Amino acid sequence: MRVRRRTAVTLATLAALGAVIVAIALGTTVTCNVAASGGYANCLVVSGPGYEQAKAPNGSATPYRFQLYRFSDGAKWGYWEWNDLDYHIVFLSLSGSITAQLDNFGSGTQGYSVTMSP
Repeated sequence: MRVRRRTAVTLATLAALGAVIVAIALGTTVTCNVAASGGYANCLVVSGPGYEQAKAPNGSATPYRFQLYRFSDGAKWGYWEWNDLDYHIVFLSLSGSITAQLDNFGSGTQGYSVTMSP
């Protein structure tokens, strides 16, 4: 009985991980060029996103902040601030046209990878 339950839990975990991987693969990805200390730049607009993902291109592009904004009513989500080169994913359940915005606190103009799924 114990082996069956462990197998069922393992299969459920793998199925959930597979769903996340498929969702990420189906997202829209852009390179968002953002000047240092220039404030938030609009990067990508997606209707009803299920997740957002951001990544700095190199160490001089950190730290950076990421937020989501809905222009129709001024709603904001975030900001999330990161100071590393990892992929950062935030899962969402938002409606309407949502704009991904990025603020570069590093140096120079940097090309951040931004992905959002519909």
